[in-house]
Amino acid sequence: MNLAPLFAATGPLGGPELAILAVVVLSVLAQLSRNKAITLVITKWRASNVPDAGDGRFVVIVGRREGIISWLLSILGVDATSSIQVSETRIEFEEASLSGKVKRLIPLKSVCSTLYGFTKPWKKALVIAALLFAASSFIATAMAEYGRGPNLLVLLGGFVVSIVLGVVYYHLNKQFTLGFIEDSGHVSAIQFKRSVIEGQEINETQAAYVSQLVQALIENARNNNPNTPE
Repeated sequence: MNLAPLFAATGPLGGPELAILAVVVLSVLAQLSRNKAITLVITKWRASNVPDAGDGRFVVIVGRREGIISWLLSILGVDATSSIQVSETRIEFEEASLSGKVKRLIPLKSVCSTLYGFTKPWKKALVIAALLFAASSFIATAMAEYGRGPNLLVLLGGFVVSIVLGVVYYHLNKQFTLGFIEDSGHVSAIQFKRSVIEGQEINETQAAYVSQLVQALIENARNNNPNTPE
């Protein structure tokens, strides 16, 4: 591909051109990362078939909004968090923001089922890797046109970086959904993913365990069974 006509009027590829290219790539990546649903990163996760000796809860899941700013605010104690807490008799579901919060106390007898699922963003990861590789190819070709360096090294480096960043994006952005359906049909659910800063890594097995544990608690409550679920 001959890029000489493209740069004939503007000269060799320099800082401004690279900056514009970076802005375009970052804008596309930001658009891909947009999600209408609020995704939380987990700051606390506790699930056991033995109730906690302190608060008597079987499940405690606390999350904050994703992002560095949210993390900094949480350190200062001004960031609102959302949580699901399950005891032997009820579910406490709280959604909060900086402007306020809503807390629902749901008796287990009023819950008919639980739900959980996960989404693997492999399509977005592939698009991100392709965009980054395309950008590196563009730079390598421009450098070759003006003899500014070994474009093969740039191309290989761009390929490796794009693959690595695509894989990292995939693993960091797997999203899980956990929720409850009441007899009235109302659904209370949260969408969350792993937290790198807090070091909380949640997988499909853990999400499934919480769903099964809460379902067992619901059945015990409906049957007035005093035994602890396994």
